[in-house]
Amino acid sequence: MPGKQEPKPTRRFEWIGVGAVAVVALALRLAGIGWGLPNSQHYFSYHPDEIFLLMPAFGFAQGDWNPHFFNYGTFYIYLVGIPAVALHLVPDSVRFPMGLAPLYLLGRIVTALLGTATIPVLYLALRRESKSHAWGSALLLAICPLHVINSHYATVDVPATFFITLAFLFALRGADQPTLKHAALAGLFVGLAAATKYNAGLFLVPAMLAPMLARKARPGPAWWAGVPVAAALTFRLCNPWVGTPEFRQGFLFELRHAQIGGTLAFVNSGSGWGYHLLHGLPVALGYPLLAALAVGLVLSFRSRSSAARLSLAWCLLYFLVIGLSKERFIRYLVPMMPFACVLADLVFEHAFERWMAWKERSRLVSELFGTIGGAPLALTVFYLFVISVSSAGVDTRDESWQDNRWRAERGTVGLVSAPWYFDPPVSPYNAGPFSLPLFNAWNAASGGRVILTGWDAGKLEAGPPDCFVFSDLESMDPLRLKDPAAIRFVDTLGSIYRNRLSYQPVRYYLPWLAPPHTWAPPDWLYPIPRITVYSEPRA
Repeated sequence: MPGKQEPKPTRRFEWIGVGAVAVVALALRLAGIGWGLPNSQHYFSYHPDEIFLLMPAFGFAQGDWNPHFFNYGTFYIYLVGIPAVALHLVPDSVRFPMGLAPLYLLGRIVTALLGTATIPVLYLALRRESKSHAWGSALLLAICPLHVINSHYATVDVPATFFITLAFLFALRGADQPTLKHAALAGLFVGLAAATKYNAGLFLVPAMLAPMLARKARPGPAWWAGVPVAAALTFRLCNPWVGTPEFRQGFLFELRHAQIGGTLAFVNSGSGWGYHLLHGLPVALGYPLLAALAVGLVLSFRSRSSAARLSLAWCLLYFLVIGLSKERFIRYLVPMMPFACVLADLVFEHAFERWMAWKERSRLVSELFGTIGGAPLALTVFYLFVISVSSAGVDTRDESWQDNRWRAERGTVGLVSAPWYFDPPVSPYNAGPFSLPLFNAWNAASGGRVILTGWDAGKLEAGPPDCFVFSDLESMDPLRLKDPAAIRFVDTLGSIYRNRLSYQPVRYYLPWLAPPHTWAPPDWLYPIPRITVYSEPRA
């Protein structure tokens, strides 16, 4: 009964259990967190987006609290930048970009901690309604492959999801008691979510509708006004530069980017909704958990669970919006993950109820329901293990450069474009367009050791470099789109060079578990590129 006090030992064991799940979740999110961090060979990480969220810390260290970067909300930038300044983790700007690894690591740890904290928050949100549903949903989120992987990166998706989940908690409280207090708290966390990632502010809609979706209390003016006002005030407080030309430029850039696109991986890839359904979600969850989600969506339409209805409303709204974008990175699905776990757990709840009902009547039937409940969970753990193994070990970029560095030092090395996240550390200035001026100066000082060819086969034929380094992350989409220049370029590489060394990551393909890697959105493949090194040009 609501309001009934539980025995203290029972509550103690409950929170010990929640803490144990959180510890496991944290271990999963910290394992391998040093992947691709900068070192003496490459000054930027192998994740292309992290540097833009970390660079404002240099201004903070010098007293300029304007991030000058508004493609995302500024709250995560401050969450990382302020402690970075306090802990003296911002390197001397004179030495920039050397010494960035501690700053990157801090950003990743902040993400991992917020990703882990999302799990007990989700448990708290569901606990009043059903402890078993709260346990199941929290456990699924702890092992959710997409959430685990993205909790390793200094990016905004996992932090924004943490604040959305807090808004979910107080929206559910407001569904029972739509008071000004609950409205203000729900709006506060919607505002923090939007201040971290703009489109996370869409949770304002299901948050305001929570009492109606729950079909419990009737909200009054305090609820209808409290949620949006608190959200707007919080967003404004955490984004003090709203209204400046810089803010408008960054915000409109992201809006135009979503409308126009530009990433080759998404050209001729059908509708956004179809891409996320066929590429993003199967990779993000694996087939077993995706199947549980699909069944859970059906069950949610007749479920009495307020949490399930609110989760369904958010997933449908958010999926509708991101499907309109021309950009379809898998990280866009992260804000759905806690709520996808809530819906997927309906299947486990249903199977558990049937197992209990048949436990004494038919052993065969009870075992069947036990298998239905346990198999997707076990297979999801196995899928997460497979992903972790694929990303573990020596990075192919580092391995290929370690084996072939001597070739470049004795002569010249060719790249299609300026060194970026998908390339071995041919130059320490490996942030693509961001570090291009630094790379050009370094390359000139080294006597033009690195030759950039573009997709121009004629440059290869006129004077091939002593070796050429090629990544599948830069080549697979031009080849998929049958770009004539790219096709001719690859053919020319094969005809000019005698030797071809391929460095392949461990890629387990289990067709019953998840799609092949070639089917995955590009940001899923950041840790596992295939590197090919061509050497010994023919005379």
